[in-house]
Amino acid sequence: MDRKDWTRIGLAAAVVLVPGGFLLGAALAAQRLREKARDKAAVPPDEVA
Repeated sequence: MDRKDWTRIGLAAAVVLVPGGFLLGAALAAQRLREKARDKAAVPPDEVA
């Protein structure tokens, strides 16, 4: 395989894998925000620092 083939393979891999990484990152960030909101809501008002 010559260099042009590897370039196309790399580009195809980037097009396929990068959006999945963004989706995974967004899902993890959303999960963390939901956990923070849930934990903040669970603290009784007199214990808020």
